[in-house]
Amino acid sequence: MTNPVCERLGIAYPIVQGPMAWASYGELAAAVSNAGGLGILGVASVPVDEARAEVRKTKELTDRPFGFNAYAFVPTIDAMCEMLIEEEVPVVEIGTFPHLFHLLAPHVARLREAGVAVIGKAASVSDAVAYERAGVDFIALKGADGGGHIFGYTGTFSLLPQVSDAVCIPIISGGGVADGRGVAASFILGATAVEVGSLFLLADECPVHPNYKQAILSAKEGETVLTGVICNDAVRQLPNSLSDRLLKAERECTVEEAIARIQDMAGDSLRKAAVDGDIQEGCVTVGQTVGMLKKRRSAREIVEELVSEYTSILRGAPNFV
Repeated sequence: MTNPVCERLGIAYPIVQGPMAWASYGELAAAVSNAGGLGILGVASVPVDEARAEVRKTKELTDRPFGFNAYAFVPTIDAMCEMLIEEEVPVVEIGTFPHLFHLLAPHVARLREAGVAVIGKAASVSDAVAYERAGVDFIALKGADGGGHIFGYTGTFSLLPQVSDAVCIPIISGGGVADGRGVAASFILGATAVEVGSLFLLADECPVHPNYKQAILSAKEGETVLTGVICNDAVRQLPNSLSDRLLKAERECTVEEAIARIQDMAGDSLRKAAVDGDIQEGCVTVGQTVGMLKKRRSAREIVEELVSEYTSILRGAPNFV
């Protein structure tokens, strides 16, 4: 399949693996890229030297394009961009907080001048417009039904057509996509590609703890909660002992007290779940598609099944006209 995202990124299929902390390291990113999609490293918060090592490991595992998730709000962003340019990473997905959008343009320009394709991570119409003004090549949209950090309030399939009406650059739609039906629907609503996160948590190449994967496999539709809303840094996760205490703090404490308690309780919670396998005191992040996530397989099998499903659906689309 050929489209603007595939052409610019040098990939065979419009399938992007969403970056996920403690989950999307070199093995997973390379496996997705080798399958014809775009794998993205989720190591934006680590020191620059560690990030460089992960980039080099990924390059040893694939000769296909892959991406790197960068945070424009971290103190090391200049050094991180320099490293990415030196290592010739072809794609960077960059994100920041709305009150810092005015700082994006220089980083975007620096990366693009070096030949890097830049994707801006948006959660609302206003976010998408700001990223377009900053000069990114594409918008990666994440609706409120996605897993992990949630910065918007609108679900993907309500948000996508509104963003499509508001920007002129191609959109990579994320959140709420876990099979070919979601991919096909995204195209109909205005996306040029999709970004898939939660589905790849069950990939063989994803290093999260077996307990984490089993918790996802055992979950049913509706079994996610949003914690940290009071902090303006909501996280979608599976309910457990940790989430019960976080939500209790939000209900019973003042805003200031709740924020302090949540930061204390949740600071290292994702690592506890993903690395240590503590699915009660750790944070098991996953999107609202969790009820659809029912099997483990390789990243290649995931990509190939997505492609097979959406192409079959779109070939049948004329039957509805």
